[in-house]
Amino acid sequence: MHAMRAESDLNNGCSRWLNAMPLALLRYVFLLFMLFSAASAHAQGVAYDVEVEADRQIEALLKDNLDLIRWRGNASIDEVQLQRLYRDTPDEIRKLLATEGYYSPEIESRIEKRGDKAQIRFRVVAGKPVRVRNFELIFQGAIATQDASARPDKEQLRNGWTMPPGTIFSQREWEAAKAALLRQVIQVRYPRAHFTETQATVDPDTRQVSLLVALDSGEPVRFGAIRIEGLERYPESIVLRENRIKTGDVYRESALRAWQSRLQDSGYFRNVEVASDVESGAAEVPVRVTVVEYQRKRIGLGAGYSTNTGNRVQLAYDDLHFLGQDLKLNSQLSLENLRQALSANVLLPSTQQGYRDSVGVLYERTAIEGVVSRIASTNAKRAWGTPNLERSVTLEYINEKRTVAGFGTNYNQALPLSYAVTWRRLDSRLTPTRGYALQAQVGAALEPVLTDNSFVRTYLKGIRYQPVGTNGELIVRGEMGAVMSNGTDGIPTPVLFRAGGDQSVRGYAYQSLGVHQGSAIVGGRYLAIASAEYQYWFLPKWGAAVFVDAGNAADSLSNLDPAVGYGVGARWRSPVGPISVDIAYGRRAEEFRLHFSLGFTF
Repeated sequence: MHAMRAESDLNNGCSRWLNAMPLALLRYVFLLFMLFSAASAHAQGVAYDVEVEADRQIEALLKDNLDLIRWRGNASIDEVQLQRLYRDTPDEIRKLLATEGYYSPEIESRIEKRGDKAQIRFRVVAGKPVRVRNFELIFQGAIATQDASARPDKEQLRNGWTMPPGTIFSQREWEAAKAALLRQVIQVRYPRAHFTETQATVDPDTRQVSLLVALDSGEPVRFGAIRIEGLERYPESIVLRENRIKTGDVYRESALRAWQSRLQDSGYFRNVEVASDVESGAAEVPVRVTVVEYQRKRIGLGAGYSTNTGNRVQLAYDDLHFLGQDLKLNSQLSLENLRQALSANVLLPSTQQGYRDSVGVLYERTAIEGVVSRIASTNAKRAWGTPNLERSVTLEYINEKRTVAGFGTNYNQALPLSYAVTWRRLDSRLTPTRGYALQAQVGAALEPVLTDNSFVRTYLKGIRYQPVGTNGELIVRGEMGAVMSNGTDGIPTPVLFRAGGDQSVRGYAYQSLGVHQGSAIVGGRYLAIASAEYQYWFLPKWGAAVFVDAGNAADSLSNLDPAVGYGVGARWRSPVGPISVDIAYGRRAEEFRLHFSLGFTF
């Protein structure tokens, strides 16, 4: 009786205490309880290791995708869940291998307890892959009924199929082959093409697969009327003169892209979109050009530093409708420690044939390696071609006053006519990682036509980007040049060659390699440079590099004694192009130099 009364008194006391407890304190107690529960759950998580024994490619596939490996270390996995994952893994392995064309794998599995951890092991023999037995391509729509002269070559499309009989079948390659086929059809004439059926029938017993693709081209499409939107400052002629599309022409996606690219490169527009509404269902689709214009007149002021020419201040003035005409004026004043220059170029409208003509003037003073050069020049240039194959012809008059330390002053002039061609096969013009670029030039000047010494000048430079492994990249570049003449007297400095600097032979000062004349370094008639660089990208935008450069300039081939520089650097893929910071040791100069460069120019 007394015990029951005591228990009742205790319960009543606890109730009164809980009722009196502040709500905030109750929440605090609840939070502690939840944290304690979470800690208990973490403590109860099962620890285990997974080992996969398979061919390297299969092992990588499984380790990257198996749920059992992904969940390892998760506190919510208890003994029951671990057993479930372990039982489900063989089926998961089979499904993953099927995407790579392996339909009859042998799988051995084992799980055992070792101390506090479970040890799980899978041995996988993928077996022989499934191969394509046959491929059937069925055409539907206009492509099946039109005359051969009015449609793509169906046999050529069949022959271009990327998974012919005998090819190892994988889901990835199957999807890529279908996408490539569809892409070929929609690019020209049939932008509404689509698949009506795709089927891959696998026979695991014979390890063969039969492929079926039915493609409906839809009706052919032609270009309709052209609409231009967004023009406020400039006339329509600026847009239309870059156009190669006519109303009634067969639809070509490449024609839209080319027009957009030419308008973007024209310098008048901040943004350009050239598109046609192929989903409208019309037989003739209008072409819509939408532009965002730059200001007609622009002034830019900038400051910077170059490890080649020192501190820099630049003032630029552009007029995109110069003298009220379809002319562009680009002018710039540049003040650097070793170089000061004032330039102006007037660009004429592009012609219907694609020619881009310009005229320009330049005054430049340089003081480099004991040579002070003052140059006044004027030029007329015609360029044409595409970004992948660009050509130009230039007629330039160069007048130079050159002072060499300890050797006095002389005056040189030349009127060279030059031809240049540039080939580009790069995966990106901004940040290339694969491909090559090559430029060749040849020019000549003849006495006595505003020329003090006749010459023929040839120049060749190239660069190659080659991926190495998953994150590596090899860059090889070279330069060669020759001036054929009876000497260097009377030939202006820009025609001759010097080496050294950021984009030349690193480890040496800018243009410090050439022909010794007293304490000065003057230009030579021959140039040879070679460079090899390996870059490793440990993050998508950050990398490191090691490199070796060698080269020199001389007045004869026998005197081309290469100076060697080598070093290490850091790389960043910035939004405006690759940024490189290098520390290079010039073996001949016996000193370290810092080199900095921004962007890719070729």
